[in-house]
Amino acid sequence: MENIENSDKKVRRKRQIKRNRMIILRSAKELFHKKGFYTTTMEDIAQYSGFDRRTIYNHFKNKEEIFAALVSGVIADIKSAYDEVAALTISPLERLRKLVLMLLDLYIENAHLLNVFTSEFEISDNRKKRYISSFMHKNIRDYMDIEARLVDMIKEAQDQELLIDVHPYILAGLLNELILRSVIVLHHFKKNFTKEDIIRDILRVIEGNMLRAPLNREQA
Repeated sequence: MENIENSDKKVRRKRQIKRNRMIILRSAKELFHKKGFYTTTMEDIAQYSGFDRRTIYNHFKNKEEIFAALVSGVIADIKSAYDEVAALTISPLERLRKLVLMLLDLYIENAHLLNVFTSEFEISDNRKKRYISSFMHKNIRDYMDIEARLVDMIKEAQDQELLIDVHPYILAGLLNELILRSVIVLHHFKKNFTKEDIIRDILRVIEGNMLRAPLNREQA
């Protein structure tokens, strides 16, 4: 009987730890959005989440580790989007279109996290080695793997002469930057600029500058 009670306590404890971690991550994400990542402190996160600092530090050693955990979740969602479109039996161009629309939703939901992350992603290798945690290094490697998948999708479309003959890594960078910048515009001008406006403009830019064939907009 005592062993069963101890086992139940362990299960409840694990659930509580998981719940606390989720609350901390959700609180940190909201604060990063409201105050910015660089100005948010661990004390801010503790107060906002309703925990004391000791509880926060039991889960994460610093805010960079919290940020890395949040980014890891976003990258997992981006991977799922790639897996979903890769499984579709459609043309390479339609696959890219669907991917852009799915990524747009993810980027809108996680705009601030991705802006900070991509700025860290682009710094020099020497600085990465000195200042970025191993957790963030893993995120960067995973993000590079995702970028490689986008390059492969672009190559497939180029092989069928659907996209212009520009290096696929350049086109991949342009697509990512186009989506990220469009999300920034949406956040800054949300009173008179809608998601539908963003989709329209993104597809216009793609069709006018990257395609050799018209883009199907039926489900845009």
